[in-house]
Amino acid sequence: MVLYDLIVFAVDHAMSADEAAAEVGRLAESSQFSFRRDHRLDAFEARIDELWPGLQDAPETSRPFEFDVMRHHVFVGFPPASAEMGVAAVAEAAWSTGVAVFDPQRHLVGLPTPFADAPLGTDGIADAVRATAAATEEGAAASSTNDEGAGQDED
Repeated sequence: MVLYDLIVFAVDHAMSADEAAAEVGRLAESSQFSFRRDHRLDAFEARIDELWPGLQDAPETSRPFEFDVMRHHVFVGFPPASAEMGVAAVAEAAWSTGVAVFDPQRHLVGLPTPFADAPLGTDGIADAVRATAAATEEGAAASSTNDEGAGQDED
C-alpha cells in the first residue's frame, strides 16, 4: 500500500520547503546511532499519544498508520483514505509543540510557532492522493503488460 508520508523534525529557524527537503534528506542519510536523541520531539510524541492513545505501544501491524520515531525525526505514513484527517492532526500537533512537518507529496513545510501563524493546511491532499493512486495503477498496468510478455519466445 502506498502511504501519505510526513516527516516531523525539530527546527531552530524558519525555512523554505526546499530547505526542509534538504534537512529531511540529511537526517535520513545520517546515522541515527551517532547522535543523541533530540528531545524537542518529546512534546510532539506526547501530543500524538493523546490523539491516538496506545499508538506507540501497539504492534506495528495493528496501528492505524505508520509512526516511526527516530533520534532526530519522526516518520508518519497514513493510508490514503485517512490522509487528510491525519495530516491535519499531525500538522496541528507539530505546530503547537514546536517542531516542523514536511509533506513531500505537496513539497510543503509546516513550521511551528513562532515561525508560522498556523499549522500546515490540507489543501491539495486529495489531489496528491488521486495522482499517486493513478500513477500506482499505471505502474501496475505497465508491469502486468511486461509480465504477460515475459517468457514468450520471439520468432
